[in-house]
Amino acid sequence: MPGIEVGAIRLRGVSRTFRILHERNLTLKETVLRRRRTRATELWALRDIDLDVAPGESLGVIGQNGSGKSTLLKVLAGIFAPQAGTVEIGGHVAAMLELGAGFHPDFSGRENVYMNGSIHGLSEREIDRRLPEIIEFSELAEFIDMPVKTYSSGMQLRLAFAISSHVNPDVLLLDEALAVGDEAFQRKCYGRIADFRRTGGTLVFVSHDPAAIERICDRVVFIIDGRIVADGPPGDVLAAYHRYLADDVAAPPPPEPDAPLAPVSDSGLGGRDDPRAWGDRQVRITEARLVGPNGPTDRLLGGSPLTIEMVVESEGPVETPNFGIGVHTMEGHPIYGTNTRIDSLPVEVIDGRAVVRFAVEAIPLHEGRFAVTLAVLSQDESVVHHWLDRWLEFSVFSRVTGVGPVDLSGRWTVSFATEGVAALPPPG
Repeated sequence: MPGIEVGAIRLRGVSRTFRILHERNLTLKETVLRRRRTRATELWALRDIDLDVAPGESLGVIGQNGSGKSTLLKVLAGIFAPQAGTVEIGGHVAAMLELGAGFHPDFSGRENVYMNGSIHGLSEREIDRRLPEIIEFSELAEFIDMPVKTYSSGMQLRLAFAISSHVNPDVLLLDEALAVGDEAFQRKCYGRIADFRRTGGTLVFVSHDPAAIERICDRVVFIIDGRIVADGPPGDVLAAYHRYLADDVAAPPPPEPDAPLAPVSDSGLGGRDDPRAWGDRQVRITEARLVGPNGPTDRLLGGSPLTIEMVVESEGPVETPNFGIGVHTMEGHPIYGTNTRIDSLPVEVIDGRAVVRFAVEAIPLHEGRFAVTLAVLSQDESVVHHWLDRWLEFSVFSRVTGVGPVDLSGRWTVSFATEGVAALPPPG
């Protein structure tokens, strides 16, 4: 496009709305009988977007569902026209948006390669030349002449990514492109994306996966309700995104700090019919909750304070009860567990009602969803009074860079031989 460098993207004042129908007339008869128009409202998907992407830059786009990320990509791809503002893109654009978009289900994989290649402006001779490489990359040689409607979602992903990345675009648009791929194919895609970037290609990548964003992108924009609210290095913008997700403003209003804890009923949840609960009930856990820095919550930033609270009751005196907690990943892998005996906090007797709290000044968790087990045992742990397995759940959003469930933030150093680096001592 004249006036803009190849591989560059420039948006000025771009806005896009959609008309949401709250009801519709299904038949002509219904329309005549109603004699009134269908109610509708305007939904702003994008509002006054100004954005510049330099040639060769890799831009990540993050935001919650419905924030406008995919609409932005479709505007860049030319699928949606902006209702206001201008969009300029230098050079040829290839897009991989919804899974299966651009495929004819009754055509074979080979026929879809030719159809998509021609859409991208390639001649039949050019497609002939690139076809073996596309088929090899997709690993679909034995299925390439079968109808695409017989393909699994993973097979469609392989073919779509192979086509999009082999038409030699100047700008590549990817929307959650790797979400359904297996780990081996994802590594292959990352390698292809790295090759594309090394040759100076411009990438715009939408994803909910912070690790993928950090791995691929050198700049990120964060969108809320169709507006860009943060733009900068991946670490900074992802931290702002996670703060937003963990912020009470972004979540339903939490209960007041003195609000009742979540009840554990004697029948149903926590009762004798609940497979997650067992024990002799001499001491029962009747209520439980998680408390963060701003009150009861199930969403926290890594490094935030966390208190696990439970209300326990006994119908008579029970000597030397032992209160315990355990934290697990959602897959069941233990992260940490302890109890009052291990931590040398003897409780001589419980008779009636008590509140038990386990407070962590700064949770050393990085990112993920976790479950909390609650328990009341005898002092020697031979008797289970009440056990609530993986009873409470909470999410942690990363405050710093890196991936994985545990925060091991450290500091890198690199020393070169010219600086007189001594050899590492032999093991042992």
